[in-house]
Amino acid sequence: MRTLRIITSALFLVFVVQAEAQEKYEIVDGSGYLVISGKSNTSEWMLKSNQLKGDAQILMNGDQLQHLSRVIVNIDAKTIKNAENKRMTKKAQSVLLTEDNPLVTFFAYGFSQLNDEPMQMHGNLYMAGKNVDLLFTFSTRMQDEIVWIVATAESKFSAFGLEPPTDFGGAVQCEDDLKIEVQLPLVKANDIK
Repeated sequence: MRTLRIITSALFLVFVVQAEAQEKYEIVDGSGYLVISGKSNTSEWMLKSNQLKGDAQILMNGDQLQHLSRVIVNIDAKTIKNAENKRMTKKAQSVLLTEDNPLVTFFAYGFSQLNDEPMQMHGNLYMAGKNVDLLFTFSTRMQDEIVWIVATAESKFSAFGLEPPTDFGGAVQCEDDLKIEVQLPLVKANDIK
């Protein structure tokens, strides 16, 4: 019983030290982005928003990521657009049900890395009224006191309960596959001016 108390106390101390060492980082306004991309039978397409709000709990050791306990990002669904094609934006926002679901949320927690393999984090994307669990491959880098996290994942329209969009009476048909990329520039919350 005494051994169990010692182990429990040691684990508690490790958890407390780890929790205290992590710092809150916030997204630099207007610098990050979410990209949703895919292919149709005629071309590749892309939707993008750079109106991201959110933060992360991170422990850095110099310019190396030591621990990432969570990342949360909120995006106004109506800001997810194709800057060059208003028709595509209108169609996409209809398919993504932005009227009924005005918020897209990206949430990720923890990370793992085996040997020299890319880092991975489990996450969730809430879009079009549905939560979908995703495994994101990501990288980090430091630049001018900003921690950059770039994460990518593969998904499908059908995972969100959506039919791939069509256009021009069915002449243009999108494939079910989606690529999701999130780029986050994060700065310590107490460094934001």
